[in-house]
Amino acid sequence: MKKKFDCVEMKNEIQRKRQAEFEGLSLEEQKALMHRRILSDPILSPMYRRAMEKNEQSQMMVAEDEPEYRTDHQGTD
Repeated sequence: MKKKFDCVEMKNEIQRKRQAEFEGLSLEEQKALMHRRILSDPILSPMYRRAMEKNEQSQMMVAEDEPEYRTDHQGTD
């Protein structure tokens, strides 16, 4: 039975879009852009601020170069 929704493919598509947005930006520029986006989001901002208050030494994470995930049936024969 074919699934109508593939969450792994959706994640990969979103990640490709984000990588295109960050193309040509330094790591620091990427972090600053993500930080501005989070702080301007009405849902994420309060949660982010609370988390940062709890752990002032937190570091933002940037996606790895090869973020493609695979399901068990991909790439195996």
